[in-house]
Amino acid sequence: MRNSLPRLTPKRCLKLAFLVAQILLLIGITGGSTTLQAATTRPPTLLSGPTSTRAIAFESVSMKAEPFPVTASVAFSTDTRTRIAIFAMNLDFLGAYGLGAAPEATTALTADAQDSAGKVYSLRIEHVGQVPGFPGITMIIVRLADDMGDVGDVLLNLNLHGTSSNRVRVAIGHMGGGPPDDIGAVATPAPVTPPPPDVPLVPETYLGPASSDADTVRFLEQASWGPTAAEVTRVRAMGFRAYLDEQFNLPPLNVPKGSNFPDMAFLVDDQGTACPATMPTDPTYVQADCNRDNFSMYQIHRNYYTNALYGPDQLRQRVAWALHQILVVSGRDITVPSRLTVYLQALDRGAFGNYRTLLNEITLNPAMGEYLDMRLSRRTDPNENFAREILQLFSIGTVELNLDGTSKLDAQGSPIASYNQTTVNEFTRVFTGWNFAAVIAAGTTNFRDPMIPRGGTNHDFNPKTLLNGLVTPQCAGTSGAVNVACAQADMTIALDNIFNHPNVGPFVGKQMIQHLVTSNPTPPYVARVARVFNNDCDALYPQGCTGVRGNMRAVVQAILLDPEARGDVKTDPNFGKLREPAQYVNNILRANNVKSFDRTTTSDGVLGSRSSSDFTNTLDQGIFLPPTVFSYFQPGYEIPGLKILGPAFGILSTSTTLRRANAVNTLVYSGVNVTTAPNTDRPRGTSLDLTNLETIANADPGGVADQLNALMLHGTMSTQMRTSLVTAMSAINDADTALRARKRARTAVYLVATSSQFDIQR
Repeated sequence: MRNSLPRLTPKRCLKLAFLVAQILLLIGITGGSTTLQAATTRPPTLLSGPTSTRAIAFESVSMKAEPFPVTASVAFSTDTRTRIAIFAMNLDFLGAYGLGAAPEATTALTADAQDSAGKVYSLRIEHVGQVPGFPGITMIIVRLADDMGDVGDVLLNLNLHGTSSNRVRVAIGHMGGGPPDDIGAVATPAPVTPPPPDVPLVPETYLGPASSDADTVRFLEQASWGPTAAEVTRVRAMGFRAYLDEQFNLPPLNVPKGSNFPDMAFLVDDQGTACPATMPTDPTYVQADCNRDNFSMYQIHRNYYTNALYGPDQLRQRVAWALHQILVVSGRDITVPSRLTVYLQALDRGAFGNYRTLLNEITLNPAMGEYLDMRLSRRTDPNENFAREILQLFSIGTVELNLDGTSKLDAQGSPIASYNQTTVNEFTRVFTGWNFAAVIAAGTTNFRDPMIPRGGTNHDFNPKTLLNGLVTPQCAGTSGAVNVACAQADMTIALDNIFNHPNVGPFVGKQMIQHLVTSNPTPPYVARVARVFNNDCDALYPQGCTGVRGNMRAVVQAILLDPEARGDVKTDPNFGKLREPAQYVNNILRANNVKSFDRTTTSDGVLGSRSSSDFTNTLDQGIFLPPTVFSYFQPGYEIPGLKILGPAFGILSTSTTLRRANAVNTLVYSGVNVTTAPNTDRPRGTSLDLTNLETIANADPGGVADQLNALMLHGTMSTQMRTSLVTAMSAINDADTALRARKRARTAVYLVATSSQFDIQR
């Protein structure tokens, strides 16, 4: 636990702080009261000496200056690692809020150090406290990483709310060497007049226009399938809260079903009967089209891309996609599109609804019943698949969690299991005795309506012991209508039991943060979102709350408006997320004015099944085709060698990295061409309309770079990258000015879209 102090006592920390206070007085910094100032979002400032970036730092036990041994000079702890004290200003911790929440904790801070080889070490923070008499100066004690040896000078920084401090120089093992100072780095000595006390951060209200284009772009990367120039202007003018209210209240295309996915016809199960070779009553009938539309992913993929590229309710789509990766059903197994559509409609409804309602819908969804075999589970032949996955993947996870998403530990320091095989067996008994509702028509299995109890004696009628020792009552009887009623009652009790487990808020909340904002949210960020899940009034933005649990609308708002999510730029090296293929492709298309192949109308949305290239599938993320119930990638995936989470990196390989570049090349230079009758898979095709860039590409290559910087990189393009873009464009000198402009614009888009800077949503 980063906020625990197993080896450093408060008394010793206070003693060190007093020593620092004396030193500060000796070098001419005087204490005294100051006028409190309103808190603002600022990067932390680490203190250095007066003439260099070398940190003011001490070994916490011996109080000796650097170089610091990797093994403590005094055997004060059993793990022997050295702890050092560093000092900072401008630590804008979030203040108390909601229903009695304490001010933000130490775990909001992280620390990193980089050596001369470029290796980055994560340093555990064990104490944060003010220096007595100098309330604007904070002492932070960090523990050296286990894999850190005698590396010489390192550059050390703090991170708070996704923003990094300046980097100061610290000697580990010996002095000297190390990486060069950052460009523009200067000494940051403590001021002669002590800074005012750090005032608890008061979050922005976000009720008026947004403060910048940069944060608006970042907001739309998180809350939609990607910013467009027009949407950035519109959303900045209306403000983030107004945009969220608009999105929460925007009706979907299929209003009765609360979804963007239209109802599909349920044909007879037998494909040969449903799509015969000929149909005399319909002279326009084509068997291949019937098979394509009713027995492949074509229509679902087309609806998905059309909605993503042009649909107004972007936030619902983005949240539903995240929920799909938690509550997984795969089109690899449910191959008939009408059957999968009912599941997708449930996710759309659940995006802004209550998670308890969504759990109920997904549990009884016939596609889920088929996918995880619950419909086959009977008292005499139980199947544990659904019971295991609703616990492991859909709700509580495998270990007990603190509110902030960290694991609860036993006396030996090991994570505490949240359930065991006996628990799975008991829930398996709960979920026995369900099956599809009555057939829609002769030969047509009912994948449209929720599953219903089988009746008979198929539901296990004996008591079951659930989470936290809750026991279901003995059924009043064993068969018939009583068995049906017992199956329904047990289902309600079990889902309530799961939904009210304390793990659900942090377990679901952290994954939603990972999908929308950043792969490595700090524990306080997770805790703030989990608290909203537990009670929608326990929030930074409680307006309109009703005190309910599981309000996904409130959870989504909490995620997107949190101080850790917002801001023009995030400089914490561990902040952000790899753009997963679905986001990567949609972001590029939306940012670059996606149109039909001839650029006269909109794209037909055929970019998956039956396209010239299934763009996300080639990147190992076929839309709605996860390979297993664990989704496309797992939320706990760690980037090898870095010890940080990077879920989407789980499907990034040498091959898929090359295919990313190939996909961009196709979109930018070729597009997806139309097909001609009788094959009408792609009636309009897809291409990028770069007219806005082409009009200035010849006269102002820098202007092209600036436009792409603003929309695709939210103003963070490095000077070196901009220079390279301008140089690459300027080298294109075709005599045909229109061709030259087109080539320059395409080259610029290709280079930005394939850059590592664009790969990571930050």
